[in-house]
Amino acid sequence: MEGKRTARLMVYILLAIVLMMMDQRGHYVPRLRSAMELAFEPVFHLVGWPGAALQSLDQHTRARRGLIAENQHLSQQLLKTAGSVQTQASLQKENQRLRDLLEATQGRAYNFRFAEMKRVDLDPFAHKVWIDRGVEEGVFIGQAVIDGLGIVGQVEDVHRHFATVRLISDPDHALPVQINRTGLRTVAYGTGQTSYLLMPNVPLQADVSPGDRIVTSGLGDRFPPGFPVGEVERVERDGGETFAMVYMRPFAALDRGREVLLIESQLGSAPLPAEQP
Repeated sequence: MEGKRTARLMVYILLAIVLMMMDQRGHYVPRLRSAMELAFEPVFHLVGWPGAALQSLDQHTRARRGLIAENQHLSQQLLKTAGSVQTQASLQKENQRLRDLLEATQGRAYNFRFAEMKRVDLDPFAHKVWIDRGVEEGVFIGQAVIDGLGIVGQVEDVHRHFATVRLISDPDHALPVQINRTGLRTVAYGTGQTSYLLMPNVPLQADVSPGDRIVTSGLGDRFPPGFPVGEVERVERDGGETFAMVYMRPFAALDRGREVLLIESQLGSAPLPAEQP
């Protein structure tokens, strides 16, 4: 039994020596190792694929979360910037309106009182605004109201600390005016639209053209003369009629403004009785 083991060991040793000699001459072992690596390479890739996939998915998820967070941050910054720009634009417009109001008072022999609109009612049958001045501030019924561009309307009702103003676009409002270029006097009526007024009593052959500037005539003891009202946009002449139909675009920001001026003569006015609250 012991002899068989010794013989088997000697055979193994001899075989090992032979293989070493063959490998030294023919380099069979590296070739065999390369063949085995090539054969088992797909197995290695297959075994390592789940880990690589999970790692790639984790990197993709992290990148996506980072992009979402950055996008949210940029959106918030954009909203803040847009809000700042809108606020700045609003302040610029308000400053421009105040400059227009200041310019409207220059060279005028009248006293002016500042007021702010608090409520606007543009019902087709009644165009009115509420201002934050009343009896305590010297406001009276019939007082003319302007903004930085032109005539707005006149005070219709007065209370202690507020008043209502009927706009010139009100369908029941009539405003004595004249064509600045020719001096022709007529009346401008509200239409229920803030975009235009009508002058229906202009003679058919009267010298009036688009672009003519319309100002207050001073008749009626309500509106002082010479204040801008609007500009002629269109003139319709029908040969079978006695009068032309003149459409005028008002200068005042009837549906957009916020600040107005109340006009009072420096020589004093005779206010109508005010309604007490």
